[in-house]
Amino acid sequence: MTTTQLDADLVPAPAVRFLPRVGADTRYVLTGLPLGLASLVVATTGFAAGAGTAVLWIGVPLMIFAVGMSRGFAETERGRIARVLGEPLARPDYRASGSTNPLRRLVTALGDRQTWRDLAHATLRFLPSTVAFALTVTWWAGMLGGLTWALWGWALPDDSQELPEMLGLGDAYLTTVVCYLVGAVAFAATLPAVVRWSATFEARFAQRLLTGQPR
Repeated sequence: MTTTQLDADLVPAPAVRFLPRVGADTRYVLTGLPLGLASLVVATTGFAAGAGTAVLWIGVPLMIFAVGMSRGFAETERGRIARVLGEPLARPDYRASGSTNPLRRLVTALGDRQTWRDLAHATLRFLPSTVAFALTVTWWAGMLGGLTWALWGWALPDDSQELPEMLGLGDAYLTTVVCYLVGAVAFAATLPAVVRWSATFEARFAQRLLTGQPR
């Protein structure tokens, strides 16, 4: 057997090559929504509360905390999207303040354009995250639910109306099983593309705000 033949034998099947990518994209999307909600609550709400009480000086440390948290969320997301997109990302240079005075530190941070981009991402990231999360969960649920329906479908109430019956295909148990299996195959066939699009959609949104790259 030649070396070329050995190399060909060792090349993974297409389905096997897809699995790590699908798993990585799914993990990115499923963790993106909780992170988006956390950044919205901690960074955005904290900054708004701090701005509202800044005249009492109570809000100054709160705003500094919120800005720091938004930068922390931004730094975490840069690492996440670099792995999803598979390309190096430029890290913006933040304006540094050598002062220990809290007010001067806050003024310096607020004069930095990237601070506002980080806050915008913390505020808005849950929107693309929600879309990506909904699509990913729907496709996984459709595939797994259709593949396993024969194992648990019998436990559903007798008066429940299944999709094949709604489509006029009858209410026979075997018909329902076959129908859901066909649907599961369709979900499985399109799962890599849908999950990949969802992860890329969410990552590109973050890339525009957190790196300044317009792609």
